[in-house]
Amino acid sequence: MSLGDRDFYGDKFKYNKERDFYTCPAGQKLTRMKHIKENPVRVRYRNYNACGKCEYKDRCTKSKKGREINRSKHQDFLDIVDARTKENMAKYLRRQMIVEHPFGTIKRAMNCTYFLIRELESVGAETFLIMLSYNSKKVINILGVAKLVEKIA
Repeated sequence: MSLGDRDFYGDKFKYNKERDFYTCPAGQKLTRMKHIKENPVRVRYRNYNACGKCEYKDRCTKSKKGREINRSKHQDFLDIVDARTKENMAKYLRRQMIVEHPFGTIKRAMNCTYFLIRELESVGAETFLIMLSYNSKKVINILGVAKLVEKIA
C-alpha cells in the first residue's frame, strides 16, 4: 500500500494562525470552510480552484476535487505535545523499553486483554491481582522457585 508522496503530507502544509489559513507546498492558500456548527471539532480548509490547476495535484491527493486539510480544535496543544516529544525523544524511547514492556507482556503473554468484572473497586482489585501475578512470574524467572521459597521462609 502506498502512503503517497511525503512532500505533500499534512505536516508540509504551513498554518498561518493570525489569518487562519494553510499554505500548501505549491504555495497556494487553503481557506477555512463554513461549518454548520459554530465551534466544530475539526475545521476544514480547502481551495479546489487552485487544486484544479495545480501541477502537483496527482502527487498531493487522489480526490478529483482537490486537497482538503482538517485541523483539530485542539491542534495548538497537539503541536506543543509534538514539539516536546521531539525534544525528549531519548526519554520516550527509554520509557517504551521500561514502562511499556510489562503492559505488552500482560496483554499478550498473560492474555489479559479486558477486565472480567465491572465497577471501579472490582476493576482495581483485578488490576492488582494481574500486577501481582506479573511480578511473581518475573521474580520466579529471576530467582527461581527454590530461591523464592527460601526467601519467603
